[in-house]
Amino acid sequence: MLPPTSLRHGILKSVSLHCQNEWPLWDTTDKKAHTRSDAWFKTGRDKGPPERRDATIGFNQAESAAMLDSENNTELPMTPTSSVRIRLVVTVVVTTTLALVAAAMVGWELWAGLLVGLVAGTAVWFSSERLFLRPARAIFHDLQRLANGELGSRTGLTQTEGEFGELARALDSLAASFEQRVREHDEAGRAMLNRAMQQTAVAALGQFALTGTDIHALFDQAVMLTTQTLDVEFCEVLERLPGQDTLVLRTGTGWKSGAIDQVTEAADRHSQAGFTLITGEPVVVANLRTEQRFKPSAFLLDHGIVSGVTAAIATSRQPYGVLGVHTRQQRDFTGDEVQFVMAAASALALAVERRRNESELNKLAAFTQLNPNPALELARDGTVTYLNEAAQRLADSMEAEHLREIMPTDIAQQVETCLATGESRTGIQTRVRGRTLSLALHPVTANAVVHCYVEDITSRLSLEHQLRQSQKMESVGQLAAGVAHDFNNMLTIIQGHAGIVMGRPGLAVEVRDSLQAINFAAERAAGLTRQLLMFSRKSVMQSKPLNLREVVANMSKMLHRLLGEPITLEFTPPPELPVVHADAGMVEQVIMNLAVNARDAMPKGGVLTISLSPIHLTEEYVLLHPEARAGRFVCLRVTDTGCGMDKQTVSRIFEPFFTTKEVGKGTGLGLATVYGIVKQHEGWIEVASEPGKGTTFSVLLPAGNEVAEAATAAAAPSETARGGSEGILVVEDEPVLRDMAHLILEQCGYRIYEAANGREALEVWDRHKEKIHLLFTDMVMPEGVSGVELAEKLRGDRTNLKIVFASGYTVDDISTEFLARNNHARFLQKPYTGLGLAQVIRESLDARAAGSLPPP
Repeated sequence: MLPPTSLRHGILKSVSLHCQNEWPLWDTTDKKAHTRSDAWFKTGRDKGPPERRDATIGFNQAESAAMLDSENNTELPMTPTSSVRIRLVVTVVVTTTLALVAAAMVGWELWAGLLVGLVAGTAVWFSSERLFLRPARAIFHDLQRLANGELGSRTGLTQTEGEFGELARALDSLAASFEQRVREHDEAGRAMLNRAMQQTAVAALGQFALTGTDIHALFDQAVMLTTQTLDVEFCEVLERLPGQDTLVLRTGTGWKSGAIDQVTEAADRHSQAGFTLITGEPVVVANLRTEQRFKPSAFLLDHGIVSGVTAAIATSRQPYGVLGVHTRQQRDFTGDEVQFVMAAASALALAVERRRNESELNKLAAFTQLNPNPALELARDGTVTYLNEAAQRLADSMEAEHLREIMPTDIAQQVETCLATGESRTGIQTRVRGRTLSLALHPVTANAVVHCYVEDITSRLSLEHQLRQSQKMESVGQLAAGVAHDFNNMLTIIQGHAGIVMGRPGLAVEVRDSLQAINFAAERAAGLTRQLLMFSRKSVMQSKPLNLREVVANMSKMLHRLLGEPITLEFTPPPELPVVHADAGMVEQVIMNLAVNARDAMPKGGVLTISLSPIHLTEEYVLLHPEARAGRFVCLRVTDTGCGMDKQTVSRIFEPFFTTKEVGKGTGLGLATVYGIVKQHEGWIEVASEPGKGTTFSVLLPAGNEVAEAATAAAAPSETARGGSEGILVVEDEPVLRDMAHLILEQCGYRIYEAANGREALEVWDRHKEKIHLLFTDMVMPEGVSGVELAEKLRGDRTNLKIVFASGYTVDDISTEFLARNNHARFLQKPYTGLGLAQVIRESLDARAAGSLPPP
C-alpha cells in the first residue's frame, strides 16, 4: 500500500500528466497554448466585479502551488492509470507467495498459506478497485469531458472523504471557475459586440446627417437602425410643432397603420416625451404600468408597451423633438443602451441643425443674389470677387463690359481706407455716362474684403429736383396770391371811383380822357392780378363737363389771326375723346398763352401743332414724374418748331415775372398763369425742350365719364345796368371799399344797409331783416365771422335770401357746388367796376323776382 502523501502526490502527478496529454492549455511546453491561457485568465481578471477578480487570482495562486508541489515530489514515479491493474496482480501474486513461504516456515499446510494469500490479495484487489480505481476513473472521465469543452461536467465525488474527495472538489472548483470565466468572457464579448454595433450605427447616422439631404430618409434610417441595434419592437421620432406645445409622430417602426403624422402628445412635464423635451435629459421607464412620474400615454399602452427610453433631439435654438425606443418586455436598459439612444438623438439633432443652417444660408444667398439692388464683394485692391444679378444688369444697362468701368477711379483707395479703419463709408457718388451712382462700402475685416452696395440715384435726384421746383412754385404762388389780395382792393377803389366820376354829366373832355386813362390802366393792372390769382390757384373756377375738341376747334380762327401768316397751325381732332371737368374760359386762356409763347419762340415762322389724346398712366410712369398720378387722363399737347430752351431756362419758365423776352415785350405771367390754371384743375404740365429743336408742352387733365356739352358763347355785357329799390346789406371790412359800394348801389336806387364785419352785420340783420333782400359780403373779415359763416346764419332765418360774395384772395371754399348750395349765390372777383357790381346785383335780384334761378 502506498503512503497517503505519496498517493496524493501520485494522483496529482497523474492528473497533471493527463492534462498535459489531453488539454494543451496546461502544457507548459506549448507556448501558444500557455499564452492563450494567460490571456484568458488576464481577461477574466480584468472583467467582472472585484470579488470575482479576487477569486480568480486566488485560484490561480492555489493552482500554481499545487502544480509546484506535484512537480517537486519525486517519491513515486507516476504511471498511466491503465497499468494499475497489472501492478495489483503482481501485488496479489507476491502477497500469496509470501503467505505460502510463511506458512511453510511455520509448518502450516500449503493450502492454508495459499488460502491466506488469496484472501489477502483479493482484499487488496477489491479495496484498490473501490477506493482508488473507481474515483480515479470518475476523475479521469471528468477531465476528458473538460478537455472536450464540457465546462458544466462535474466528478460527482464532492462528498467523498480523503484525498480523492479533495481532488474531486478541486477539479469541480476548477471546472466551475473555468465555466464562470468562459461565461464572463462570452458576456464581455457580447457587450463588446453590442457596443461595436451601437458605435457603427451612430457613425452611420452621423455620416448620413453630415452628407444626406433628405432628413425624412435619415429619420427612417435612424428608427430602423435603433430598433435593430437595441432589439426592441418600437422606435419613434416625435417633432414639436412650431409655436405649439404639441409633439407629433413623424416616423417610427412597429406602430399601427395610420399613426404616422396623426398621433400627437402634449409637450409638457406630465408626459414622458414632454418632460424629456423640456429638460433635455434622457428618461428611462422600467414599467409603464407602474410609472408614477408621468401620466401613462394611451397610445403606448394601446400597443402593450412596458419599458422604454426617450432622449431629446436638442438643437441650438430650441429642441426639435424626441427620439424614443420601447418594448413590450420588462427590460432594464443599460447605461450603454441609454448612451446609444442619446448618441442617435444627437446625430438627428445634427442633421436638423445642418438643414436649418443650410436653409438660412440658402435664404441669405438667394437674398443677395436676387436682391434688386446691385451688391458686390471687393478685394483689398478693388478687384470684384463677387457680384449679384442686379449688379450685372446695371453694368449691361450702362453698356459696360466689366463693373470696374462704372466704379469710381479711386475705388482701390476707398477699399483700403475702409479696411484700415474698419468703418463703413456711405454716400460715395460717381457720375458715369449720364447716370449718378451711389456706393456704400462695409468692411469685413476677418476676410479682408469689402461689401459694396450700389444704387442708381439718377431718378431720385431728378425727382428731388422736381420736388424742389414744385415747392418753390408753391411758395411763389402763395406770395403772388398775397400780393394780388392787397392789390385787388386798391384797384377796386381806383376803378370804382373812376367809374363814378365818369358817370357824372357835364365832365370836361380833358377830365374824361384822364379818367379813361386811369380806368384803362386799372383794367390792365386787374388783368395782371387775375393772372397772379390763376397762378396761385386762388381764382374761382366754375367747371363743367367739357369737350376739348370743340374748345380748340372754336379757337382755331382766333389762333390763326393771333399767330400770323409765317406760322402754320395744325390741329387734327381725334375721333373720340373723354370729357374733362374744367372751366371753359380758363382752358381757353391756357391754349391762348401757350400759343402766344410758341409764336414768340418762332420769330421767323414755323409750325405750331396742337393735339389731343386720351392716355392711361401706370405706377411705373408715376415713379419718374412726382406730380403725376396713375389713371385716365386727356393730354393737350402744344408743339412748336422754335428756338427751344436749355435745362436752366426750363426750370424757371413757370415762375411769375420770369421772361427771356426784351424789356417791355412781356410780363412773364403767361406760363405762370397756365401753371396755376392746370394745377387748379388737378392736372400738371410736362415740358420737353432742347436748344434749336423746339418745345413741347404736355398738359394732362383728369378724364371724366360724362357726355360733353357744346360750348356756348358768353353774352356780351351791357354797358348799362338797371337799378332797383330793394334793400341790400353791404358787409366790407375795408372802409373805402364799403363806402364806394354804398355809393354805387345807392345811385342805382337801392336801399343800403352796411356793416364793417360779421358781428355788426348780424346786429343790422336783426333790426332790418324784413327790409333786406340781398346780402353783398366780402369772404374774409375780422371779428371771427367770415362771409361764408354770415351767409349761412342769415339763410337760416330766410332761405330765399340772395347772396353775392366778393373776394380778392381766399376763395378755396368757393366752387360751383358751394354757390348752388347757397341759393345759387353769385361771386364777384375783385377788383370790380361799378358797372360790374350793379349788373351782378340786378341779375341776382331779377332771378328771385322771376321765380327762376340763374345758372351759376
